Amino acid sequence: MKISFRSLVAAATVSVALVAGSALGAPAASAAPTGEALAAKQALDAITPHPQDAASVIDGIGAANTLLKKLGITPFTPTIGACTDFTFPSALGGAVAGPYTPILGDLTVRGLGDINAVRKGEILYGFVPVGTFNDSGNKSGMQVAWFNVNTFQGGLGAPMGSLSDVIINAFAKHAGIPANSATLAPLKVALNALPSNGVRGGLVDTGSGTVLSAIYGTVNKGNATCYFFPSLGIATAR
Repeated sequence: MKISFRSLVAAATVSVALVAGSALGAPAASAAPTGEALAAKQALDAITPHPQDAASVIDGIGAANTLLKKLGITPFTPTIGACTDFTFPSALGGAVAGPYTPILGDLTVRGLGDINAVRKGEILYGFVPVGTFNDSGNKSGMQVAWFNVNTFQGGLGAPMGSLSDVIINAFAKHAGIPANSATLAPLKVALNALPSNGVRGGLVDTGSGTVLSAIYGTVNKGNATCYFFPSLGIATAR
């Protein structure tokens, strides 16, 4: 959703005030992959996941920072949530600009173009809360507000969801592979080896430029709901 510069200034003011106060199935018989699909398969085949390194719960800001950096996501400012069960979990957001694919790096292939999950002019946002969140039934609630200072374009309420789903779906779309393709199995295994407890992701077409961003919203915690104040940061989209 595109919005006006005046609306974004008002939203930014509010944010600052707040801060201050996929089942896998065998693919149908087909010819051997070629072009972008072949490049994607070769990149995925090179993954060596280590599920034993995974932790089910992020137990501190340091662990959240490590997880984001492992995915190539640059952390934003830490933030805190207020939950209806009277707990106050901390959290950390972050962003990475394309061309880039978490786990795999830059998959711009000469002669084939850009098959990355995050393409040029796009930013992948990540959000990692600290603690235990029973959120398997609903991954909505978190969102992104952004403003490109070079183009004066921006948006409010860009939705976030499961980080692994966002990465897999974007990569499959750009590489021309069905999201349920067995070709994506290595990437799915690698992402499943990372903590997913309360973790969110969102892909936004910001255009090239310096982008001011705020990640905020809600995460379910069993029968409770946690309201997170904005995690603020700057990313440069190429």
